[in-house]
Amino acid sequence: MKLYAEYAENERDTARMVLRFFNLQAGTALRCGGEDNPDSNINYTLNTLDRLEWDVSKLRNHIKKYVVESPKGEAISYRECLMSIEQDVEPVKPVKKEESAPQVTEQSVSTSLGILEQAVAQIIAKTQAEKIEAEIMGQVESKVQDFIKSEYGTIERKIVTVVDGKKVPMQGIQHDKFETVLKFVANDEPVFLTGPAGSGKNVLCKQVAEALGLKFYFTNAVTQEYKLTGFTDAMGNYQPTQFYKAFTEGGLFMLDEMDASIPEVLVILNAAIANRYFDFPAPIGYVEAHPDFRVIAAGNTVGQGASYEYVGRNQLDAASLDRFAIVKVDYSEAIENSVAGDKELASFCREFRKAAQDAGQLVVVSYRAIGRLAKMKQILSLEEALETCLVKGLEKDDLNIIFKGIHSKTDYTKALQKIIDGM
Repeated sequence: MKLYAEYAENERDTARMVLRFFNLQAGTALRCGGEDNPDSNINYTLNTLDRLEWDVSKLRNHIKKYVVESPKGEAISYRECLMSIEQDVEPVKPVKKEESAPQVTEQSVSTSLGILEQAVAQIIAKTQAEKIEAEIMGQVESKVQDFIKSEYGTIERKIVTVVDGKKVPMQGIQHDKFETVLKFVANDEPVFLTGPAGSGKNVLCKQVAEALGLKFYFTNAVTQEYKLTGFTDAMGNYQPTQFYKAFTEGGLFMLDEMDASIPEVLVILNAAIANRYFDFPAPIGYVEAHPDFRVIAAGNTVGQGASYEYVGRNQLDAASLDRFAIVKVDYSEAIENSVAGDKELASFCREFRKAAQDAGQLVVVSYRAIGRLAKMKQILSLEEALETCLVKGLEKDDLNIIFKGIHSKTDYTKALQKIIDGM
């Protein structure tokens, strides 16, 4: 570079030197052509660089300064031009129209594997951390629930509904199935609650009516048609029923023990629900259902007929069962704890009930039975309270079988053992 810089005397040599400098900077092997016409060498070189799509704006400026701006015969020395170029022009990378495929080398593969290994390690670490967090939270939640049960028995859920823009807070303890039934009734879907005696079906229905701001109407097992439809007396006056009031004025109508009602009643109820109109006895006649008319039915069976526990039950036809959403309502542990007011008593009653079921004994341990036992143990001996409120005349052999299924050691089991020994 120094040799050419010192002896460059004309534009042809200058163009050659500039191009060589460019080759060194850019890693190319361009040559300067058109030697028969020295005046065109510079332009030729610049045009060549333009066609290659290199960013040579600064280089062009220096070349133009050397060729164009200098007076003829008084050109700036090439050394000054070259030094200026080296200071201002940074090597630039070509912007190629098509990128060549990257070369795969052992080093590049090793680097890529290293990056991949780090990414996988981070994913595994994150997954493990999330798994550990979930396990810890699950254990903490379980411990908290056990602590609440052991210390307080239960914590009431706070449920608030909104009726006509007004909040309706629910008081007391709700059954586990309360929200499920509430959603069905709120969406005008008939519900059939099935479950053992004393499992809280009636109270649940009352709470649903309260939550929705509806009047509550109730009818027990209907064994005669007029108890549902009403009748016209000897004076020609229509005698309304709970069903008629709910149908015409709006409200939640509950038909309890539907599986103990006569089939004709279910046909009438199905028609009223499906058509949303009904033909009542004269002088009432045709009436369309109130927009707020809702229906809940309840029974101890699922419509399959009598069982060894509930013998006075009828089999429901497919149309009746298809009309209702069926919700199973079993005994609620939260309600039992609340009724007993004693976590040990509630736990014993649940254990007694399960042992009786496993032994095939017909024993009903309802909320009523638990509440009665909790009250009477305050004024009677524990043996007398258990014998009158829970044992209820079971034979010694049957009670012995039940007792074998009870594994807790409390004052209640000791009292039960005394009852058996005294038989």
